[in-house]
Amino acid sequence: MGIMQSPLFGKRLRERYYDAVFAFYNKLLYSKLAKYYDSFFNLFSTSEKTKERVIESLSSGSILDVACGTGSVLALASNKGLECYGVDLSQGMLDRAKSKVSNAELKIGNFEDIPYPDAHFDYVVCTNAIGSVRVNPRSVISEMLRVCKYGGEVLIADYSEPPQKTFKNKVLIKFFKLFGDTPYDYLSIFRNFGYEPDVEILGLYDTYQFLRVKKEHR
Repeated sequence: MGIMQSPLFGKRLRERYYDAVFAFYNKLLYSKLAKYYDSFFNLFSTSEKTKERVIESLSSGSILDVACGTGSVLALASNKGLECYGVDLSQGMLDRAKSKVSNAELKIGNFEDIPYPDAHFDYVVCTNAIGSVRVNPRSVISEMLRVCKYGGEVLIADYSEPPQKTFKNKVLIKFFKLFGDTPYDYLSIFRNFGYEPDVEILGLYDTYQFLRVKKEHR
């Protein structure tokens, strides 16, 4: 049992703790230190390799990066000739992204209410983001599916609930949650929407996954 899941800590105290963690990331790391964000997160081998893995699977068309951050994914997509769009909560991040991908359309927006119309993009992607902010993952995925064109694809690469729980990945998940980063069961969420995603395990004791869904008419 993690510290914040202990009975000694009530629900309100846990919420205040996670709010404080997110406030740190949003106000300091995401906004004030946006120009250093890439260097910091590229220390982790999964970060850059994952972005390349996601983009190499795409062909031509339009791409929306949900929680686009500093625009690293969009920069790779732009190099492949895709039409680039991004949405993020932080203006500092968007300013940094614009410096990388000058022709991208970037908007401040809520991931649970994406500011674009239905069936608008060929690809809707999100990497290393949903578990790091205080959002409902089901609502975010619902929105990603909504703005994706029929025949298009929704792609998520993130820390996830592993298919089988081992001592090592249980410890890793506790560690993530302690610092406000929640691995969600994205596979089950997609299945609840009637989709069976392709799942590729990328590492970290099966907690890091790449999920890909093709949107179909229902």
